[in-house]
Amino acid sequence: MKNQKTRRLTKPTGKALTLGFACCLLISSAHAGITFQFRFGDPVGTGFLDPTYGPARQAALNTAANSFSSMFGSHFANSGTIVMEAHATDDLFSGSMAVAGSRLIPSSKPGFNLGEVIRTRLQNGNDLNGNYADGAVGVNFGKPWNLDLSIPAKPYQYDFYTAVYHEFTHALGFASTIKESGASSFERPSWGAFDSFVTDRNGNKIIDPITFNLNQSNWDISKVGNFAGGGSEGLFFDGPYAVAANHGFLVPLYAPPIWDNAGSVSHLDERMLSGDMMMSPFTGTGPRTHDYSPVEVGIMTDLGYVPAVPEPETSSLLLAGLMLCGWVARRRETESLH
Repeated sequence: MKNQKTRRLTKPTGKALTLGFACCLLISSAHAGITFQFRFGDPVGTGFLDPTYGPARQAALNTAANSFSSMFGSHFANSGTIVMEAHATDDLFSGSMAVAGSRLIPSSKPGFNLGEVIRTRLQNGNDLNGNYADGAVGVNFGKPWNLDLSIPAKPYQYDFYTAVYHEFTHALGFASTIKESGASSFERPSWGAFDSFVTDRNGNKIIDPITFNLNQSNWDISKVGNFAGGGSEGLFFDGPYAVAANHGFLVPLYAPPIWDNAGSVSHLDERMLSGDMMMSPFTGTGPRTHDYSPVEVGIMTDLGYVPAVPEPETSSLLLAGLMLCGWVARRRETESLH
């Protein structure tokens, strides 16, 4: 019997970050390179501040932040502290499981210059928004989550940790700002870094890298091209690291035959990629991945994150091994000359 699938999340938008809360409680969670600070701001007695369930929910989110930081740090060297507003619901009937995003600051000029607060902070240390929260994360606790990181999710449970990792990855920049119409999510054509890599199936840029204008006719055909589902068009990611990880092929993005406000473009199309993908638009019950695939590592590298260097001990061993290989090669060359 196949696991039931449900929507993993709602597509992150700038509007999702204008939430106001009646009460704020600041808690830090740190591990590896990223330190998360959560402002639990639900109305008193609800969500993360529920007197019965709130402490366990807060603990689960902090555990997810720590473990995500460790996973992220195994791939990337970037570090920094990010502050996120955190809120929770208890909606059994909602199709949305979780949502997250970075605060976004549009530029006054056209370009791939959208001020992505979290990505900017982690990549160059600049603070674009002062004391305001850098982003927001929300979780629907009306779902049957597995909140114990030490054991796999049961067949009737959803994996809380892979869902939250997915959301944090959106907040770190894995998200498009192109609306269904083809317009920017903002009044001015200020696009995010992710949008600079979006192409049609032939590798033609959806947004011109010089004029920053969107190719409207190409967009209209490709945005619902459903290439992975057998259609003739579709949308793809053409970053060099991601393409290399995908064996030289453009990476298929989720572009179903009917536009999906919560999923289109900002996710991978798992139908054309092998394995359990962190950034697919849907998830099922039971155990799920807690690590990026090579393609997802490639995409984050294309978005500007710096690959992690080996630990000093590993580097020493690697250097020693390279020196030994070089010595053997030279010795063999010398012997062949004799």
